[in-house]
Amino acid sequence: MEPENFPNVFKTRDLAILFDLSPDAVNDMARRGVLKGYKSGNQWRFRRKDVERYIEREKKVANPE
Repeated sequence: MEPENFPNVFKTRDLAILFDLSPDAVNDMARRGVLKGYKSGNQWRFRRKDVERYIEREKKVANPE
């Protein structure tokens, strides 16, 4: 999925598929503050801009200049 096709708000399951992780791993990242998210009821939600920032940060870690 390309960033221009991202929804404005992701659910945990969306990111689990995008990142090839389990939903529990995505929720754990949110709880630890690795990935910025917010709770809607008892479900985690993630804003597009926060997901894009996380992806850019991970790219920099994987490919330092």
